[in-house]
Amino acid sequence: MKLLHTGAIALAVATLAGGALAQSSVTVYGRLDLALTQQADKVANKEIRTGSGNRLGFRGTDDLGGGLKAVFQIEHRLNPADGSLSAATRFWDGKALVGLEGSFGRFWMGRDENPAYTYSQSPGDPWGTDTVVANGTIMNGGIGATRYSNTLNYRIAASGLTFAAQLGEAGKNAPAAGTAEKRTLSLGVAYGAGPLTLGLGYENPGDADDIWTTLNASYNFGMVKLGAFYGTGKDGLAKKRQSYLLSATAPIAGGELRLSLGQLKNKDTAIVLDKRTAIGYVYPLSKRTSVYADLVREGRPAMPAANKATGYDFGLKHNF
Repeated sequence: MKLLHTGAIALAVATLAGGALAQSSVTVYGRLDLALTQQADKVANKEIRTGSGNRLGFRGTDDLGGGLKAVFQIEHRLNPADGSLSAATRFWDGKALVGLEGSFGRFWMGRDENPAYTYSQSPGDPWGTDTVVANGTIMNGGIGATRYSNTLNYRIAASGLTFAAQLGEAGKNAPAAGTAEKRTLSLGVAYGAGPLTLGLGYENPGDADDIWTTLNASYNFGMVKLGAFYGTGKDGLAKKRQSYLLSATAPIAGGELRLSLGQLKNKDTAIVLDKRTAIGYVYPLSKRTSVYADLVREGRPAMPAANKATGYDFGLKHNF
């Protein structure tokens, strides 16, 4: 009887412990992406190069009851070509955040992508600002940054509409041009219903003058998805900048064909700061592994004669 009683207690404890553990979860994830690359607007430099942000991350939730959850995420960036850190000096450069989530939405603090990038800039680019094409300068105007540190963040989503806001601590985020004189501020709004996707972004990197506002839209016709992006604002020197990107993606032979045409210019002087025409193809070998090839032609008035106007890559990407 005593043995049965002891066994029952042990079983009950194990059951309770298992139930408690089941309420929490931690996911390990990552990406390895390398390509044989020749960059555009660079001297001849054929090299093994990162195609997109290689990463090792951990994210998880803890069920606090009553519909409330604690959330966390940390993400390390690396260069798998030689095993070193990425160009960034932070170990958790990708993300480092903790927050709460419930019926009110999600609130978190730390380092994260800014909403203007997440909901307007990145979706406007068929490559998501990755690979040798890297339309990032056209998407952020050479003004903003992908992510900011020391931030307060909020996001809520309902009925296909998402709103997000990020406020960064003053003096802790150096913008692309100028100095961080003010708090960084970023807002993002996205809407998706059926084949239609819309996004609006506003970003102030914290300089006294710079500001960047973007709008993206796309419509999936089935055989082809067409997209358009527009950006306008001022750099740290109060010079007006304007950009656009037209894009198309189409399912072909089990993969996806990608096309884009875009430019960034100084509106005051009409000088083209960046102009890119690109084509690419990605083919999935499985749900997690894909191969890709891209070709880009870049042009700007001040490009050195020794630099290659054409860039290309042949890459392999694996997500886990």
